[in-house]
Amino acid sequence: MTDFDDEQIADHVLNDLQSMKDLRYLEQFENLIITLSGRFVNLGARDLDAEINNALQAIGSFAKVERSYVFQFSEDRRRFTNTHEWCANGVKPMINRIQDASADQYRWALQHFLRGEDLYIEDVEKMPPEAAIVKDEFVAQGIRSMVNVPLICDGRVIGFVGFDALYHPKIWTTKHRNLLKVVGEIIAGAIERERKTTVLSHQLHLEKLVAEISTYFINVPVSQLENGIADAIKRIGEFTGVDRSYVFRISSDNTCMNNTHEWCAASVEPHIERLQGLPVAEFGYSMQWLKQGEVFHVPDIAELPPEAERERKEFEREGIKTLVNVPIMARQKMIGFLGFDAVYARKLWSEDDIRLLKLIGEIIANALDRKTIEDRLQDSLRDKEVLLREIHHRVKNNMQIVNSLLFLQEQAVHDRVDTIALDAFEQSRARIKAMATIHDRLYRSSEFSSIDFEEYLNALVPELISSYADGDKIKIDVSAQAIRLGLDAAVPCALIINELITNSLKHAFPQGQSGIIKLTMNHKPEGGIRLVVSDNGIGMPMIDGKQMLPNTLGLQLVTDLARQLGGTVTVSNEQGTLMQVDFSQVD
Repeated sequence: MTDFDDEQIADHVLNDLQSMKDLRYLEQFENLIITLSGRFVNLGARDLDAEINNALQAIGSFAKVERSYVFQFSEDRRRFTNTHEWCANGVKPMINRIQDASADQYRWALQHFLRGEDLYIEDVEKMPPEAAIVKDEFVAQGIRSMVNVPLICDGRVIGFVGFDALYHPKIWTTKHRNLLKVVGEIIAGAIERERKTTVLSHQLHLEKLVAEISTYFINVPVSQLENGIADAIKRIGEFTGVDRSYVFRISSDNTCMNNTHEWCAASVEPHIERLQGLPVAEFGYSMQWLKQGEVFHVPDIAELPPEAERERKEFEREGIKTLVNVPIMARQKMIGFLGFDAVYARKLWSEDDIRLLKLIGEIIANALDRKTIEDRLQDSLRDKEVLLREIHHRVKNNMQIVNSLLFLQEQAVHDRVDTIALDAFEQSRARIKAMATIHDRLYRSSEFSSIDFEEYLNALVPELISSYADGDKIKIDVSAQAIRLGLDAAVPCALIINELITNSLKHAFPQGQSGIIKLTMNHKPEGGIRLVVSDNGIGMPMIDGKQMLPNTLGLQLVTDLARQLGGTVTVSNEQGTLMQVDFSQVD
């Protein structure tokens, strides 16, 4: 009985000694954590990474584990990276094994941290079947047992800190794990403070850069704009740490896009020469965002949906991992976009970053719009200068035409009665009026190199009706939409129309008959223009069942002028008269 009592006493003594040992261990652990906490609180100018590595070494050595480490999640917590690691002597580092890895692959383990829980595995070999992928990774790293605790700051999980036993399984009590959670909170707080400081500094410097670029584009001469755009995307690319930045411009008809500017970091392959004339329609997925003035942001190219297959293939061909495209909008229309590519590693863009990139797009859009306006003004000025230089020459030629017409009229009415002579001179005045109206419309136009012929005809036709017909009985329908003619083609075409309309007004409707004259001008599918003047009058005279064309000066002029335009004249005499002139010269 005495021996039994001695055994009990010995057990109690051993338990008391173990309890005291555990208490001393906890006390030493707590003191270590207090020391580390003080170092992190008073970090000052010391390097955060070095202090984290120091903490991992201190706790790893104290706890007698072989490896300790920190992992951090991406902003969207879809990826994670091993950022810090300490290994005991002779233990192989694993920090490069898991970099920018997908969180989905290790969801079984990571879900604990995302819920704010620690993950304690006393024996890796006894992990459940649903953790097979995670178990394989642990076995590959030689882990026997491990404990991970989340890094939580302001209620947000930003990563986890872990401790691995490689040679023998290690037991971590609840108290031990709670102390590790304190360590996690200390490290998380330091990381978050550093992150906020870095983000604030980054934002201030980026805003300063945007302000400098904005000031430059406000003052830059149009002749230096293209160089300014190249410099801007280079500065933004270098500051944000991307591998490629660029500008695409959309064609005026919105059918294709061209890479006009590109900057590449060292060793990054340029693609500007290949990315020319790309059909806009093939990139419908990205265009639907950009055309609405929205940013097209792809955090991970591999996760693009099936409907973005064309974009995905192009991005993969360029080696892009992360991409941001910012629309360039001018007058509520997308005229191009800015792009920023991460090639070597995925990049996270904050909302503030994207907001400032969008502002850069607006700055460049305003500059390009200013360039477009100034280019148009310069073109208009050049056209006007050319016109002014040519005006005396053209007036001289027109006066020669007037003189020739009067001469021909004089020959035509020679030895005839006075009424015919008067009629001839009246026709000559009409021809002169047709040419004068050309010049009148040209001077009124905002474009000096060509004339809107529908506007011209709407001015000419009322003059002809008032001269030759009763406007209440004879109507003239005019259709010449989208017809513009250069001055060299406009004058002979105007004279042809004058002759054909005048002929119908004078001869198609005798004895005050009513009727309709139709004038149409259209672009032919094969090129050139077709002019048709038709009426529903009495038609041309017939002799022995054959159509006889009158041998008049007017029709002779129509034939000669059509030949001058490189055209032909066709006559039809069914249900009135139809005169068709096909010509190719429009300049």
